[in-house]
Amino acid sequence: MKRTIVNYRHSQAGVSLVELMVGLTIGLIITGGALTILFSNQKLILEKDVMDRSQENFRFASTTITRLVRQANELGIPTNNNELIVTFDRTQRDCLGQVNNSWINTFKVNTNNELVCVLNNDANLTYVLAKDISEIKFSYGIQNGASANSLVYQPRYSGNSNTENSLVVNAWNTVTSVLTQMTVSEGNGKQPTIDFIATSHLLALTKLASSGGTSHANPPSNNSGNPSTGGGNHSGGGSTVGGGTDQNEGGDNENETPPPADCSASELGQIKINNTAWPDRTTHSISGIGKAGTVSVVVSGSISSSWRISRDGNTPQALGTSQSYQLPNGNNKSMTLTLTCGSSPTRTITVSS
Repeated sequence: MKRTIVNYRHSQAGVSLVELMVGLTIGLIITGGALTILFSNQKLILEKDVMDRSQENFRFASTTITRLVRQANELGIPTNNNELIVTFDRTQRDCLGQVNNSWINTFKVNTNNELVCVLNNDANLTYVLAKDISEIKFSYGIQNGASANSLVYQPRYSGNSNTENSLVVNAWNTVTSVLTQMTVSEGNGKQPTIDFIATSHLLALTKLASSGGTSHANPPSNNSGNPSTGGGNHSGGGSTVGGGTDQNEGGDNENETPPPADCSASELGQIKINNTAWPDRTTHSISGIGKAGTVSVVVSGSISSSWRISRDGNTPQALGTSQSYQLPNGNNKSMTLTLTCGSSPTRTITVSS
């Protein structure tokens, strides 16, 4: 018997050109979508990093400026509205966080959009505090009326000119707070401006004392029915400072009725401490006078003959129109001047090199 061998031919399975092109197109669309999402997320991450750095720069800059203003014992006269000059006791921390390092800090923005701090007015001692700060402006709180809500903030100079604002200039000795307007770059051209206010605690207390107990930042309302506050002395009573009662020493008593002319806190505001580098300062502690430096205590008006002054605890002497005191020669030397009116010290001033 013969065997018959049958050959079966199987047709090859595959895809047509059209099917292949459709598949490639779908694959490209999916790949493109995935890449778009990837790049978009990467861009968002980069923008978030920029915003985080900008916010951190702002936080550090605002915290540093606020801290320096709070500890300030004097505000220097700036050259424009984009500059803030703060003086303070050198035993306190400066803008770099160091003590006994500087006593004058100047804040401004350089051409590289960096907030810098200049120590002791020395251009060679300029340090970058924060980046991406495109602009900074400073205004000063002045009293514009008798009410507590009449505190307004105005720049030292009018507009972009060098013309001084007479309202601020005339009230410069009463300025205790600073309004800072800082413009921060956050990427994509966004430059929000953020405002914050800082008040010098020492200046506020000093102005309070030199104004006879009336706060320039928050003046009391007129209340003729309140004869006495804080000190316990009736406004119509016959008690005097020399009699041992605690009446308005150092400006802590906020009587609306003015204290007696003898030893009043307003007289304290007429006593100034002068140095060649720092003329016409109010009576608070100062530093950075220099080796063997000299300071003068000057009386700018008429005061009671009861005022006395002593150095380093020595016997008090009558306070004359002007008298000078020299620091010991050497680094970190100091002396203490004590102003007294009546039986208790009114103000203690530490002067250091």
